[in-house]
Amino acid sequence: MTVVIDAGHGGRDPGNLGTGRYPTVEKDITLAVALKTAAYIEERIPGVRVIMTRTGDTYPDLPERVRIANDNQADLLMSIHCDSFSKSSAKGSSSFVMGLAKSEASLRVAQKENAVLFENGGKEALGFDPDDPDTFIALALKQEIYLERSLQFANLIQTQFRERVGRNDRGVRQADYYVTAYANMPSVLVELGFLTNPDEEDFLRSEKGQDYMSSALFRAFRDYADHWFNLESAIQKAPPTQDEEGEENGAGNAEEDAPGASAPLPAPPWFSDIKNDCTETVCFAVQAASSKKGGTLEVQGHDIPFVTTEVVRGVHKYRVGSTHSYEDACHMRDTLRKNGFADAFVVAFKDGNRIPLEKALEQKRN
Repeated sequence: MTVVIDAGHGGRDPGNLGTGRYPTVEKDITLAVALKTAAYIEERIPGVRVIMTRTGDTYPDLPERVRIANDNQADLLMSIHCDSFSKSSAKGSSSFVMGLAKSEASLRVAQKENAVLFENGGKEALGFDPDDPDTFIALALKQEIYLERSLQFANLIQTQFRERVGRNDRGVRQADYYVTAYANMPSVLVELGFLTNPDEEDFLRSEKGQDYMSSALFRAFRDYADHWFNLESAIQKAPPTQDEEGEENGAGNAEEDAPGASAPLPAPPWFSDIKNDCTETVCFAVQAASSKKGGTLEVQGHDIPFVTTEVVRGVHKYRVGSTHSYEDACHMRDTLRKNGFADAFVVAFKDGNRIPLEKALEQKRN
């Protein structure tokens, strides 16, 4: 299963500015929650492929975000945003799926999120005109094939927000978003809460609030994935702690060493994509495979470079590379996945000891 997580806005597009009391704006909060959600999924359900539309303060435009999801043939798109309103009393979390906007609130939110399209004549270039109902009628009809799954995922999100995090539930709505309209898969746009409400802004800026919201998104995703993709066995194997990781993930080849083995095999041609240069306290690596046999890590006649092996409860775990950059680690993970290690996932270390990925990301930001 492949899920694309889209942190709304970024780079030159800050999103909404909230109450103006803090330098933190929408793009910062959406990225923090998106990274935490991705970390939860990668650590606890390693069989799921997670793709981020951005991992830093960059600005992929809306067509690029959709292209990333479509080109990777994603099974689900989750776009994360924060709401705003002229009245500071507005509060609550909501989730949107593609459909013809039927309420004033849906129209307002759709106009806000689509507005960046129309800079520099984007409307004409993209053929996407929110003032033309025919555009959305056609798109809404196309999205009908994904509507059931989109609605189910959106409802799971709202249930988690309401029952596990105690947020005001503004419900599931339909709205005319570009990012969901052109996605060839079930897709949901999430509004975490109102940054124009001081209490909600404080909560969403806090580490606790971001942990709670990302955990809720993870739990909703886990339930959705298990229902549609039968991931129960993978979820049961996934680790609640760093010492209780799953058993073999089946990725790559960890062959048993034999006495008198031949000389080491050459490094693979994509060797240059693997970094091994972290000298900082917190470092990221990629777990490429695990095996009960032990031995060296190889694929397609090549030895993999920069491999560290540790044995946990009789299982040999193979980590590749070392970098201080989470973005570089994600690139290394994607490189390994493309070259024989489909279940590779990012792991984090502090002073050589394994720590939860979300904690490493938190420390890097601080």
